[in-house]
Amino acid sequence: MKSTQTGFTLIAALFLLIVLALLGIYMINFSAVQHTTLVYGVQGARAMQAARSGLEWGVYESIKNNNCPPTTTFSTSGAGSLDNFNITVDCVSSSHFEGSTEVIIYRLTSSADTGTFGTLDYVFRRIEATVSIQPP
Repeated sequence: MKSTQTGFTLIAALFLLIVLALLGIYMINFSAVQHTTLVYGVQGARAMQAARSGLEWGVYESIKNNNCPPTTTFSTSGAGSLDNFNITVDCVSSSHFEGSTEVIIYRLTSSADTGTFGTLDYVFRRIEATVSIQPP
């Protein structure tokens, strides 16, 4: 009997190896993208909390002193989860009369950022609030 081998099994095995290798590469890339997205989400949440803390400070100072605090910049070096953020708080006041009562309105803007602008590690958030002191 004469044996005729065509090598079909070798081709099938190579095809299977290539498909499995490509699938492995895809899974590694997908995992890396998922991890990076999670890190960006956490940084964005941290930036929002840093901006909120600056805004709360500005509201407190405005109401306590009955005056706008000057533009203030905080650096949160060594501040736990808000470490390495730069927080800037701006305030603009205006007044108007309701009848004969003067009402002072404070418009506060707080922004927080970290990283270098133009790079992937840069995060920036800005929030605003308007408050007034209830007239006596």
